[in-house]
Amino acid sequence: MRVAVRGVGVVTMAVLAGCAGGPQLPTIRHGEPVAISVAMSPPADGRLGVRNEALGTGVSAGVGTGLVAGGLWGLVCGPLAVLCVPLGALTGAVTGSAAGAVIGVTGALADDKVAKLRDRLAVVARTHPLAAEIQDNVSTRALRYWPVNAGPGGTRVTIQLHDLRLMSTRDEQIRCAVSLTVSVEAGGRSASKDYSYLGGYSALSVWLDPASDFVDTSLTAASQQLAAQIVADLVSH
Repeated sequence: MRVAVRGVGVVTMAVLAGCAGGPQLPTIRHGEPVAISVAMSPPADGRLGVRNEALGTGVSAGVGTGLVAGGLWGLVCGPLAVLCVPLGALTGAVTGSAAGAVIGVTGALADDKVAKLRDRLAVVARTHPLAAEIQDNVSTRALRYWPVNAGPGGTRVTIQLHDLRLMSTRDEQIRCAVSLTVSVEAGGRSASKDYSYLGGYSALSVWLDPASDFVDTSLTAASQQLAAQIVADLVSH
């Protein structure tokens, strides 16, 4: 029997957004027939991506520290400080980013744990495919406004699921990220918009627990929130 998990790990609000300042999707009039399809692009190497977030954090911190230290060093130039400070800051940033990268690499999740995460997601994907769930959630919401897949004609909405990956931190907190593109075709015209979802952190042990439905509920949260924003953008107000 599966055990539901609540309030485990670091509590972080999920981030969901379309591209700020990017193209807007055309709205669809109420009652207009809509055909919805979802497809998933397989990973280039056939494996679920697991990204080390500690690497990006380490580089950013190193650059910031290096800029300050390098700028202070430039002040010793006296009258030439106007030249030395920028040069020192640049040199410090380069040195700091290199040091930060080393720190980030040391925070990478061990290979055996990455393999276990991939295996766990593979097991869930067989009974809980994300593309199918996004299709179901978008269609369910869309039915409130339009007849869906009712026949030829009308507006075609195509959702291309580009990426499902996991992100890890130095202290083995894991979160999932999903990115997709929605394309709308109607009247000989088409438009596309990118969407992304970034979930909250939970401990590695929670993600790996076979008795828990945590992975299932995480994917459900991603699909529901993406579907809500997609349909909201398409509704004619």
